[in-house]
Amino acid sequence: WHLTLNLPFHFLLLKTQFFSFVAGGLSSFKQNHENLCDNSLQLQECPESEGGGAAVTCTLPQSIATTPDIENAELTPILPFLFLGNEHDAQDLEKIQRLNIGYVINVTTHLPLYHYEKGLFSYKRLPATDSNKQNLRQYFEEAFEFIEEAHQCGKGLLIHCQAGVSRSATIVIAYLMKHTRMTMTDAYKFVKGKRPIISPNLNFMGQLLEFEEDLNNGESIFILSVQTNYCRLPSNQILFFKEIAQRLLA
Repeated sequence: WHLTLNLPFHFLLLKTQFFSFVAGGLSSFKQNHENLCDNSLQLQECPESEGGGAAVTCTLPQSIATTPDIENAELTPILPFLFLGNEHDAQDLEKIQRLNIGYVINVTTHLPLYHYEKGLFSYKRLPATDSNKQNLRQYFEEAFEFIEEAHQCGKGLLIHCQAGVSRSATIVIAYLMKHTRMTMTDAYKFVKGKRPIISPNLNFMGQLLEFEEDLNNGESIFILSVQTNYCRLPSNQILFFKEIAQRLLA
């Protein structure tokens, strides 16, 4: 089991200098805060052993007893137009064309922009490493605008890093938080339900929590301003979207 993080990474490091005990143990905590627990160990008391004491064993739930197969993970549709994948998915030209994907976000510093020279896709690279020092949040708005452009053009978008586990998953979670008003926990669970292998690192989880605080404080804009160069939208649609945006932001 693990707890949903409630502190940014640098605060978490400070907290680990001290030890604390949960009053009543895990079962009591889970009873009062079940929403903060992903999985729990099932404790079973075994018959008395020869030494005269009852042995206690831990049985892992099936969800964590089986390690997700990261290498063989399939390209995952998170929304009808938003796909989360890995390096192999970005290389599979036949698959991404079959899914009507016309936009690709590469969230790495080193992987090539596959098929870029063919001119078949609109590409964006967000140079980021999967580390505890990487500021991934600086790319959120840039990524959101690119995703929205794909959506308005009626094209699918593939976002990938190397494994589709941490960097790209973090941006997808952040996009859902902003454009569906999901909480960070709900957005995480939604993406996890679609792609069980995701596991943003602690640093990225902290940045998502800070992003959630900003959304709740009204510091982030819910709807993106419509740009007239998006797929040459008809002028009446552009005016309609602008009017809606102005009303929401008034």
